[in-house]
Amino acid sequence: MTSSLNATSSPFCPLGDGSKRLPDLEACRQYLMGFSSEISVPRGTKLTVGRIYYLLEGAVTLTALPVTGERLSLIYFHPGDLLSFIPAVNHAYAIPHEAYDLLLMSENLAMFTKTPCRLMSMEPEVFIRHMDEEPLKTLLMHGLAGNLMKIIVQSVNNSTLPATVRVCRMLAVFMDKEAPHVLPRYLTYQEIAGHLSMHVMTVTKIFQTLRREGILDKKDGVTFVKDPDALMNLSSQRSMLSYAGSEKRPRD
Repeated sequence: MTSSLNATSSPFCPLGDGSKRLPDLEACRQYLMGFSSEISVPRGTKLTVGRIYYLLEGAVTLTALPVTGERLSLIYFHPGDLLSFIPAVNHAYAIPHEAYDLLLMSENLAMFTKTPCRLMSMEPEVFIRHMDEEPLKTLLMHGLAGNLMKIIVQSVNNSTLPATVRVCRMLAVFMDKEAPHVLPRYLTYQEIAGHLSMHVMTVTKIFQTLRREGILDKKDGVTFVKDPDALMNLSSQRSMLSYAGSEKRPRD
């Protein structure tokens, strides 16, 4: 008798076109429970160095802590993302790190939670032992490719685009996709300015202009996108918007 199960019945199997589906959160949680622990942490927590995390709920950032004292959010992570795995991968594949140590000689990097978070936490040795298994292998490949794309996009945007376009693109990515298109509370002027390599005053002026044009609005302390179509037009440069300042240089 032939089994009714086939290769496509597993949530960890390739799709028909050969691509790998990203496993759903609960399936991954159940798998990781075999060698990980589930933790819940409040907003503003600095995640313990030397562990690998799988994010179930909330938002986390890879944050630079330069000697000047401010925090700069470099990469944002959301549910379904694998965090802090690079040192373990470097160790597993004997990737040299001396050049990177030199480039980051005066900066520290850390993971901070931007909201209350729920995560799976595991030891690096355990991660390395299981990283060729599914679904961890797919999570790792998605994490590597996704982080690289985020860095490339941020570098291109910050180097080539006007300030207004950069801010609008960030808002378009972070707004809720369903009305009323709320923006996260942690997306402050300081947060945006640090991520986009701008002065806080530049971000403030852009927000004021977007509110004046009816694109953003605020109610009960919550900022939301009132006109998402107009925001997308600005993000794609199909329309332009001037604020009270200069946009001649990519870095403001």
